[in-house]
Amino acid sequence: MNLTTQPQGAPDTKPLLPFYAPDRLMPGAEPFLYEAGDEVGCLLVHGFTATPAEMRGIGRYLADKGITAGGVLLAGHGTAPEDLQSTTWRDWYASVEGALDDMLARCKRVYLAGLSLGGALTIYTAAKRGKDLAGIIPMAAPIYLPPGLGLVLKSMRMHVPYIYKPSRDIEDPIAREGHIGYLSTSTDAIATLVELLGEVRAALPQVKVPTLIIYSRRDHIVPPISSHHIYSRINTSDKRMIALHRGSHVVTTDYDRDRVYAAVHEFISERESRR
Repeated sequence: MNLTTQPQGAPDTKPLLPFYAPDRLMPGAEPFLYEAGDEVGCLLVHGFTATPAEMRGIGRYLADKGITAGGVLLAGHGTAPEDLQSTTWRDWYASVEGALDDMLARCKRVYLAGLSLGGALTIYTAAKRGKDLAGIIPMAAPIYLPPGLGLVLKSMRMHVPYIYKPSRDIEDPIAREGHIGYLSTSTDAIATLVELLGEVRAALPQVKVPTLIIYSRRDHIVPPISSHHIYSRINTSDKRMIALHRGSHVVTTDYDRDRVYAAVHEFISERESRR
């Protein structure tokens, strides 16, 4: 399937071949690559039930600044909620690993940035493959859901296989209207998310790469304490945390998105200047 697109005003895009790319996709849910040279790349990972669309803006921004940017589509996403029912967190992690390997083949140094679920996967990847990463940027990353919740959800799945999502947690009405993702999710998917977060918590001390943590004080999905917990447990002295004061959970598209873009670029540029 040809996923090549060329948004107006953006660098040429090419498909990232190892990326999860099913034959049927929601319009706008495609993975993307904005090429800007082979020195530095940034792999962008979207959130739970969402798509790479929420990472395209920051991808274009970074490419305009000379950083090759790619957006991965996680397994089970971008098609229909039913596809999430048959995936686990290991499938999501495999999506990130495949995309990371592709980006490493294109760029000498690679940073990994993720939103929400993508942020949790970013942390886990840094713990497992830190030697392959120049740094990470987890944004609005969850770290804790009660372990017992997974058992409750698994017991519910026969009677309540899907749960409606009443809010996309974006305060900007234009960004909220244009958001591309599922309006419901399977209880199985939430149960495997609970499993993943347990793995991420255990892996925090293994994170030794430069880290920028971004969160919103107005996030109604992931409490700010999650980011503080991550900051205090990762095992690197090169770490920074930024709190946003406008917008909610989807920080890459909400009111403070320009601040997010600039902070991510500054983080990468500072570390590159030290080489």
